[in-house]
Amino acid sequence: MFNDVPAPGEVTPGWLTAVLRKAGLLPEGEVEEIKRETTGAFNSHTNRLVLRYSPGVSPDVPTRFVLKQNTPVAWSREAGRLEVKFYRLVATLPDHPPVIIPCYGAAYDEQTGNSYVLLRDLTETHRPPITRDQQINFVEGVPLPAYMEAVVTTLAELQAYWWDNPLIKAAPFDVGYWSRDAERFDLYLKHRQKSWQGLIAREADRFPADLREFYEKLFERLPLFWEKYVAPRFRESKNLTLMHGDSYFCNFLCPRVPGSGPTYLLDWQSPGFDPGAYDLVNLLATFWTPDQRHEQQREEKLLRLYYKVLQERGVTNYSWDELLTDYRLGLIFWVFMPVQDGFDGSAKDYWWPKMQCLVAAFQEWECGQLLGF
Repeated sequence: MFNDVPAPGEVTPGWLTAVLRKAGLLPEGEVEEIKRETTGAFNSHTNRLVLRYSPGVSPDVPTRFVLKQNTPVAWSREAGRLEVKFYRLVATLPDHPPVIIPCYGAAYDEQTGNSYVLLRDLTETHRPPITRDQQINFVEGVPLPAYMEAVVTTLAELQAYWWDNPLIKAAPFDVGYWSRDAERFDLYLKHRQKSWQGLIAREADRFPADLREFYEKLFERLPLFWEKYVAPRFRESKNLTLMHGDSYFCNFLCPRVPGSGPTYLLDWQSPGFDPGAYDLVNLLATFWTPDQRHEQQREEKLLRLYYKVLQERGVTNYSWDELLTDYRLGLIFWVFMPVQDGFDGSAKDYWWPKMQCLVAAFQEWECGQLLGF
């Protein structure tokens, strides 16, 4: 019997034939051979596939795809479930902006927890603005200006579509995953405090006194910050949009020839609804030093571009000052991410520079004012 969601490593020509037939790409003929090339992704089983079809199949049928499947660990199974849900939702929205890679199949098996998404392989026409390795080593962490503008424009177009969208009320994904109510925020606070205490226990000698004091003050002031700035936002359900949650430059695909086609946002493993500026923090502060943010007013210009595109796409009830406040809110939440990374076992040469960048941005944007210090 045809297995709709195979386990990683069990993909067969017959299975791909069935998926492509269901997608309307292969009305006749069949897949005869699959050549695989791993992408080296660390958070999924992702392979590029090159297919050979039986004689008579139209030459217009694509032969190159990307197949993404979960790893066996629990968080990867959940991430796969969410990604399938996302692509299936977008497939029902004909007016959705064309910023999502064409998807030809997506399914999740509730019994096994396995999932897959089958995407068009855009390697020949697109590339990430920078690779993950370039992103985290800082030296090559700033993409070409045309790529940065394309990425920010794409993010703004996507979030303008979802801005206070009626679909948010149906909650296809979490609304304010950590911050929508007092109970969730209390869980968030305890989760981050546990991670902080665990990291400090392992790395006590590495943290200077001023940095330890910085985080301790943050934990002390977070509850009042949530009550004053965050809770009202979710009570009113105002100026919320789709958040990618992992929107680094390396998770975009830009045309190799800038401007020759759309830019896409991929890796939809943690979608949710929150202030959209949280994704901007990922882009502009998480792996950029102060010099990189300030050079040629890079950070401000990209924030202004994002705001301009929002307005052009119909978001007219959101001021520039509100965007800047949301950016600061995002910095307050994101400054805890390196703590979590370090506690979870990431290499120090990943989370420590990330922490330096975010703490510097936090201080320059005077986020402490929102926390009362």
